[in-house]
Amino acid sequence: MLAKNIYVPRVNQIDAIYLNKDITRLIRDNLLENLQAISPVLFIKIQPELDLLIQSAIWFGSIGKRCSTFGQQLLVLAYDAERLTISRLALHFALTVLPGYVKSWEERRLTYRVEWFSHAITWAENSALVLNILNYFRFLKTGRKPTLVDYLLGLDYISLRNNQRRDIGYKYLTRELLWGGFMEILGLVLPIINFRKIQRLFKSWLFGQQLNGRRRESLNQKLVVPKMTTLSTCIFCGERPTLPHHMGCGHIYCYYCLRANLLTDSSFICTKCDAPCDEDGIRSV
Repeated sequence: MLAKNIYVPRVNQIDAIYLNKDITRLIRDNLLENLQAISPVLFIKIQPELDLLIQSAIWFGSIGKRCSTFGQQLLVLAYDAERLTISRLALHFALTVLPGYVKSWEERRLTYRVEWFSHAITWAENSALVLNILNYFRFLKTGRKPTLVDYLLGLDYISLRNNQRRDIGYKYLTRELLWGGFMEILGLVLPIINFRKIQRLFKSWLFGQQLNGRRRESLNQKLVVPKMTTLSTCIFCGERPTLPHHMGCGHIYCYYCLRANLLTDSSFICTKCDAPCDEDGIRSV
């Protein structure tokens, strides 16, 4: 028989709490959604009782049966069975399962609100929140009894691994380092790639004859001077043009959008009509 290990790292205890919350939420939400789909009207009437039944089943299937929550079982932890007496089990059930039912019952069952009862529930919730915060700081110092219920009932976590410490997997760290390095490379390389030029070269290669025909037509046409309106936007960035300019094809650009594209690609063409820049250069609108 394995000797019990009373030392459990703080991070393991916190992990167990969050795992248990996630597992409980998944089971509860799954069952409640299925029950609601069967009979929505009946579900609304008996939802508090259904919730209480599910929470009770989860509690009896974990702590009541094996002296450990589902989260603790995944991390090979458990409550100290010597301390988990019948009276403590009953109190644990009352403090973890019943408060949720009382609050739900008060919200859904009472036809009219009893002011003192509502105030009592609110006061109890606020008090529990403050005490939980204080208990958390105590837990960080002592490393024992991470929840307020555990502290009130004097319940400690034990490890069933016979003094084995938390396993550390370096595969995850290696993967994160590689991914971080890859993202840094992308951050350096992507800004210096002229995707518009690549797109133009690809279109020229794929639709060469059509583009050349459209360019000849645009060269034969007279200079088109666009007019600014309240709805005018830059063809390149789609925003209200800043220092609006054009290159003779009738489409408006921001000065910086147009100048930057011409500087990085001397053969830049209009992204709307594929017309090249006029021989006289860009003009203000």
